[in-house]
Amino acid sequence: MKPLLPAVLLDEKLPVRLSDLANPPKALFIRGELPRGPAVAIVGTRSPTPEGRTFARRLAADLASAGVAILSGGALGIDTEAHRGALQARGTTVVVAPAGFAKAYPPENEALFARVVARGGAYVALVEDDVSATRAAFFARNACLVALAWAVVVVQAGVRSGARNAAREARRLGRPLLAVPSAPWIGKGLGCLEELRLGARPCERANDVLDLLDAMGAQLIRPASMRRPSRSASRQAKRRAPTATELPPLDESALVHQVCELIANGAREVDQVADLAGLPVSTVNRVLLTLRLQGVLVSAASGQLSLLKSSD
Repeated sequence: MKPLLPAVLLDEKLPVRLSDLANPPKALFIRGELPRGPAVAIVGTRSPTPEGRTFARRLAADLASAGVAILSGGALGIDTEAHRGALQARGTTVVVAPAGFAKAYPPENEALFARVVARGGAYVALVEDDVSATRAAFFARNACLVALAWAVVVVQAGVRSGARNAAREARRLGRPLLAVPSAPWIGKGLGCLEELRLGARPCERANDVLDLLDAMGAQLIRPASMRRPSRSASRQAKRRAPTATELPPLDESALVHQVCELIANGAREVDQVADLAGLPVSTVNRVLLTLRLQGVLVSAASGQLSLLKSSD
């Protein structure tokens, strides 16, 4: 397949969201197409922990599955995992880059950038194809990335980092900012703790972002595993639910079988398993502990549940 030639957007053809910038770019050089629906920027450190990598990839995949375009800067680490997660979910992702397409930065991601474009996403630069990245270009790239986004999520970031520069841009532009809580002894996440202190919303799962986008008027279709029961449905379920004295007792093996079946059929969170099974969360947690001790269950860094093997 021949490489897609770049389009140059000028003046009134530039995305309207860029007009929020104090110094909007005069031109954008684009391969592919910019998304028309909701888009979320996922940013973070170039050297994340393994758990941070997994979380970023899973978050991007879950958001992409709901129809959200994933924006990131194409850097190694969290940015790369965000692009990969969106591609894994067959979603749309956009690289907002500090260099021209022919001078891809970092060069290790050249093949990834080509795949992003080939899969219906876009490579966006503020400079022409043959221009290399400069220090100033990263700040301009961050401003453009944030301006294009409906919301920004910082997954892992040091106290002094490019991701926190993007977070500052989000505050300046009034873009909703989310940060993934981090243990205080993990240096790569201390910047996220600072952002939470400054007012960022906590992001523990994709639904935290999707709820925000829903409130902003986005038209999203959540996968079944991420849907929340409506309030009316929850109230009806409570009215119909039998009392504890009416419930027939379940032995432990029946509880284990029921929980395993729900996880095998797509339930991925403790609360979701409890809702579907009609069980107290405390009971579900007890069963999950049994399954972990048996080596049947694994919990990802994001909290997602999955079975390692059949429990039968």
